[in-house]
Amino acid sequence: MSLIIQREVKDLRGNVLVKANTDLVEWSNKAIISGEYLKKKTRFKDAVSFVEDCEQIFSRKPYDKVLKGWTSNFREWLGEMYAPSVVFEELRHIRGMDPYSYQHIITIAVVGCRLLEIWITSVPTIKRSFQALICHRLGKSRISQEVLLKKETLDEAEKRIIFEQPMVGFVLNAFYWADANHLCAKVALQHQEDRKGSGYPSGVKTNSLLLDILHMLDRFDALISERPFRYKKFSVREALDILKQDVDEGRMEEDVLKAFTDLIRNETLSDYKALKFGSIGRPS
Repeated sequence: MSLIIQREVKDLRGNVLVKANTDLVEWSNKAIISGEYLKKKTRFKDAVSFVEDCEQIFSRKPYDKVLKGWTSNFREWLGEMYAPSVVFEELRHIRGMDPYSYQHIITIAVVGCRLLEIWITSVPTIKRSFQALICHRLGKSRISQEVLLKKETLDEAEKRIIFEQPMVGFVLNAFYWADANHLCAKVALQHQEDRKGSGYPSGVKTNSLLLDILHMLDRFDALISERPFRYKKFSVREALDILKQDVDEGRMEEDVLKAFTDLIRNETLSDYKALKFGSIGRPS
């Protein structure tokens, strides 16, 4: 199976990383990626404005209930975790061009790790997951505001741009982390897929707790937020009902939604189904 990206992918400085009409399956198997972007790294806790933005999520409704009592010092929770400095440049770029998407990303990362800790006890796995959740939408920064904010139906070319967003994110992360098999790259590629196989760009059936959490929070946060292409935002109750439909259709694990709902309702966390971190594949 091939996975063709029809447009070229550039870094923020305009350097071409992948040419147009590249088969990402073949590319990821053969590409030799230098570690140029890894030469300069930044610890998350040293990115002051980033940390402050993340800390604001703890008071954002309804996530304040989900995060209540999780960690008393988020900066300390971040520890020595780092990312290539270019990742923070990308985040600042997204923050400037699309504040909603920036808040959306950090919300998913912070709340996602809180949920992940219900099932996963490995600290390194949680921290790697935070990196991946922060980096999963880098490809969106390559979509123009004209397309992002368009209220009318997208034409076929514009739909293709949206469709390729995960592929662009995969390429960016593969280069930034110098590894096409890095968790950040794989999550970027598959963040629009689901367990039913009805997502994109490959339509693969996922098998990952991390992707379930990402899928749920991506949908939920979008539903309760004001968006230019929708006449109204949904209530928390309405959003949870829509996510229940996703569960019923087999797009995600039921207990992921149940745990999230229990936290929002200030209910005691119960014994949920044992869920493994799962596997996240490369392009195929």
